[in-house]
Amino acid sequence: MGTEPMLPARFAEWEPYAATWCLDTEHDRREQRMRSSQAQLEAFYRAVKPRLDEAIQYLNGFSLDALPPPEHNLLNLTLSLVEVSVAVELFFNPWPLDAYPWDKFSVAY
Repeated sequence: MGTEPMLPARFAEWEPYAATWCLDTEHDRREQRMRSSQAQLEAFYRAVKPRLDEAIQYLNGFSLDALPPPEHNLLNLTLSLVEVSVAVELFFNPWPLDAYPWDKFSVAY
């Protein structure tokens, strides 16, 4: 008796990332990015980025106001990819090395 999948079956290969990255708020996604190593961020990015467009097209088939739980989790996972992409594509670190300390920032909305 295993646990029930968090994501739609079509995206089952992303299940190893679901518990970590299916986060409901921008604040939680940023905090997870900062608690992750660059290697963890890059592994997540490499796993999800190639099929991001497919995930978006899949989600377009649902009403945003009535997403079933697996699709809601998929949306949050793709939003986490957006959060992670800046660290992989731009910073090459979870936070820019020459920036104000990340733990002093707070997302207000």
